[in-house]
Amino acid sequence: MSQPLSVTSRLIILMVFAVIFAATMIGLSIKTRTTDNAESILLGNDKNIEKTFTVQPDGQLNIQTDVGNVSVKGTESNEVSIRVLARGSEDELRKFDVSFDQNGNYIEVTGKMKRSHFRFFDNHWLEIQYEIQVPKSYNLNLHTSGGNIEIISVRGKIEGETSGGNLELSELEGNVRLSTSGGNVNIEKSSGDFNLETSGGNMYSESITGPLQMETSGGNIEIKNGDGKVRASTSGGNIHAYMKDNKGIDLSTSGGNIVVRIPKSITADIQAEASGGDVNCDLEYTGKIKDGSMKGKINGGGNLIKLETSGGDIVIDPND
Repeated sequence: MSQPLSVTSRLIILMVFAVIFAATMIGLSIKTRTTDNAESILLGNDKNIEKTFTVQPDGQLNIQTDVGNVSVKGTESNEVSIRVLARGSEDELRKFDVSFDQNGNYIEVTGKMKRSHFRFFDNHWLEIQYEIQVPKSYNLNLHTSGGNIEIISVRGKIEGETSGGNLELSELEGNVRLSTSGGNVNIEKSSGDFNLETSGGNMYSESITGPLQMETSGGNIEIKNGDGKVRASTSGGNIHAYMKDNKGIDLSTSGGNIVVRIPKSITADIQAEASGGDVNCDLEYTGKIKDGSMKGKINGGGNLIKLETSGGDIVIDPND
């Protein structure tokens, strides 16, 4: 009959298994890091990840990231080039991972943070920047939970949102639908159909050709050299619109002034209502202004200019 193992023997056996297990984990860790280094370089508080894909124009780039600023620029190349720059504590850098997938001319990029349950004593700062180049004619679908979105010189269908950053847009062509929950919106030198929203910032546009819709819950709106149908609204700011033509203008604010500057030669029907202020028009018109309200026509009438404020004045001026 075999003798039962002593307590000392049992402890020795457990220690041997523990050493084997630890060695296995270290080996797997080394193997994993070697694989990761094929795509990324981790040096101290910096992590650099780069990928390049050969594509044809009119494909699509999809980005879904838990954190980071996203900058996209159109080029004459038939490549999608992605560089991810990360800075932060070593602990956070190791928890941040980016995956890439290509299906023909469609590129998918996913940035994920591995969450920890106990993070009381670590340094947790992390900054992520996506620097991306795409063919000039390319579609975009961009989503970040914490950063700015910048897009320059891209033509196509452009959609996306950020939960905590600014939108910086320039030299775009196409159908654009973008929103931010906590930042400013700036768009310049673009043509197409634009729908832009922010829940907490100012909005600025300059030299936009085509329909433009801007909406903010807490800021001012300024439109310069607009040439298209315009609809803009804010719950807490002023609206200034300097238009090259009248293709339909609809402006409303719950807490500010409205200033519209239009050419003397345009035709328009005017409906303006200032519940808490005055209406002034320095262009020749037919109709009447009375008690903060205006109904009239400029040069015989044309596309409707509708202006409404609950807490300010309305001014209609010539811009030439």
